[in-house]
Amino acid sequence: MKRFLTICVLACASALVAPRAPCIARAQGALSTSKADDKQKANAEALKVYAGRYELEVGLIPISTLDVSLSEGELWMKPSVVKKRRLLRKSKTTFLDEVEGTRVVFNKDEEGRVVSLTFMYEGEPYTARRVELPAPSLKGSVTFRLKGHADASVVALAGSFNNWNQSQLLFGREGGEWVCRIDLDPGIYQYKFVVDGNWTLDPSNSQTVEDEAGNVNNLIEIKPR
Repeated sequence: MKRFLTICVLACASALVAPRAPCIARAQGALSTSKADDKQKANAEALKVYAGRYELEVGLIPISTLDVSLSEGELWMKPSVVKKRRLLRKSKTTFLDEVEGTRVVFNKDEEGRVVSLTFMYEGEPYTARRVELPAPSLKGSVTFRLKGHADASVVALAGSFNNWNQSQLLFGREGGEWVCRIDLDPGIYQYKFVVDGNWTLDPSNSQTVEDEAGNVNNLIEIKPR
């Protein structure tokens, strides 16, 4: 009888203790997930310093801008003319272009600020300087509009009126389209749109002209009021 009671007591004790094991496992799993999330957030925060626009002199090579962005904890780069690609981290400031298989190095100044990036094009290194993009230009007497391109990150207006600067006059989204407004004195100007670094004609303006370098640009005339 005593032996029977001892077995019953042990069985009851096991039944009380056993259900706790899954709870401990779930708690440990939740803790591990929390640590992983914290680490991912920290990595994403560290990568933020590299995001921005990097610019080369127009005409030096086909690529004139490189837009670096952060998406879901990963760094991406969109050079003008070619498609967006992921940058795989190899060291603190060195990444691998997933498409080309070449290195992309972010350069810092003496104060630790990211000021440029060096990349490879046709076997040669080129360094693009970092530029600060202004707010969209939405006030002015002349309005430029571009429909579509809802997924574009940066849309700019460049022309003879701003020395073809591709990072100065930015479009903003209004009513499902891109809009840019600027003030222009009376005269005749050439211009183009720059969508994520890709130069494109204004589809709403059929007036074009070929410049000395053989580029086809839009033409706009601003008449005196």
